[in-house]
Amino acid sequence: MRRIFTYLAILAAAATLFACGGTGVEPVDTSKEPDSWKPVGGDDKKDPEPVNPGQTYYPKASGSFRIVSYNVGSFNKYMTTKESTEMIAKMLTEVKADVAGLNECDSVNTRHPGENQVANLAKQLGDWQWWFGRAMAYKGGAYGNGVVVPKDAKILSKYTVTLAKGSGSEQRSIAVVETEKYVIGASHLDHKSTDAQIEQVAIVNRWAESKYRDSKKPVFYLGDMNNYPDTETITALKQEWDLLSVTNENSFPSRDAKNCIDYIFHYKKSAPVKVVGSHVMTQFYNGDVTMASDHLPIYVDVQF
Repeated sequence: MRRIFTYLAILAAAATLFACGGTGVEPVDTSKEPDSWKPVGGDDKKDPEPVNPGQTYYPKASGSFRIVSYNVGSFNKYMTTKESTEMIAKMLTEVKADVAGLNECDSVNTRHPGENQVANLAKQLGDWQWWFGRAMAYKGGAYGNGVVVPKDAKILSKYTVTLAKGSGSEQRSIAVVETEKYVIGASHLDHKSTDAQIEQVAIVNRWAESKYRDSKKPVFYLGDMNNYPDTETITALKQEWDLLSVTNENSFPSRDAKNCIDYIFHYKKSAPVKVVGSHVMTQFYNGDVTMASDHLPIYVDVQF
């Protein structure tokens, strides 16, 4: 009997390691919905009415440029009867985001038939411009990352960089938007294999070197890196990138956050920027981050 219990314990430990992807990132059980997790405005059938227009918990310094990174969890990790697109648009508007990179977005697949989720969010933001970077085929359509920029931004190019799957679980990508003033690359590294992450980081670094070495405009890379600040993955990124976002605040899960795995970087060989503020965003007047996604949004304010 003791051997059976020992065997079961080994299996349980192995399952935990697999769930964490070998990166030490703690998984979240999205099936549990205790009362303390219920949204402030009621259930998910209706978004709360906007309150305190023009107010925010995260004031933006005059003359700064606000970059937001948000793993949106296909806009329905916790929303059961509707998506969180409208809510997230209100949240981004409230904090006066100047650009946003998005992870875990669907495009015209059977999970969200006929929908390009990045395009939907851009429309909700007031006809912003957008780019969806396909990472892989998914449920008859695609799944990947996105970037949204204001409608008056002058876009020079939009494209997708494919990241190697390697020993990882899925194909990954970078969704890139280059404007006349800045470059934004939104990405989501593998969640199971550190080896795959390192291989993907190598491609990220080669992309920046080949396209933007000595760039006269700042280049930013952001997203869910699926690993902690002191790990090999983040260390490899920091060889070529300045880490701008805070690491003493956690972004995952959105309910009782325990892990810092979402980041915003600046390419060292591009035009310099000055950081004037950064936070993980936990409160909004016009949205509930415990319902919008299983990640919390993060921001960095910079001056060019």
